[in-house]
Amino acid sequence: MLRRLFALAAVAVSLVGCVTASNTISADQVATFRLSGVNVNFAPDVHIWWGDGERAFAASKGQPATESDVLAKTPEGQAYLRNTIATKVKAAVERNLAATLVGTRPVRVEVSVKNLTIASAIQRVIVGGHHSMTADVTLVDAKSGAIIVPYTAQSTMSFAGQGLAGAVVDAALFAEPIDRVVNNYAEQYGDWLLRK
Repeated sequence: MLRRLFALAAVAVSLVGCVTASNTISADQVATFRLSGVNVNFAPDVHIWWGDGERAFAASKGQPATESDVLAKTPEGQAYLRNTIATKVKAAVERNLAATLVGTRPVRVEVSVKNLTIASAIQRVIVGGHHSMTADVTLVDAKSGAIIVPYTAQSTMSFAGQGLAGAVVDAALFAEPIDRVVNNYAEQYGDWLLRK
């Protein structure tokens, strides 16, 4: 069973490395950049599937988990989910780039989330599933607002333990799925930008 778990992890890691956008800026240019900020917004047709976030919102309102789906569809529920996701994405991108982008030209990273899917433990036990995120990322000049380099529809997938044993191991040994997927996303973007 452990061998199967590690095989699935290897597949997930290999998929994370898939890059389709072309990085047209040179390493010398990148060396001049200084990260001045990260903005996160959501595409008008964004798809968010994050049961743990919905249940956390219900709990914050003193409501049972059985009401989480209905509560999450309210404007307040949507704002809660989006604010939580945006905070996590912003922190992950800053953590990944701040120590490297220390030049003199201020740049800003604009992230527009298009899809975030966090497969629940129950789903993974019964039918399987994975955690994924897709967003457009644009690096812009912080002073002029001019686009430096876009990365449209950057996608990442994060390992998710499958079946009963996989879900148990996943919960026991790994960080929260939302944190894993946004960290993978930020690392993938950093690797692409810095040509690692």
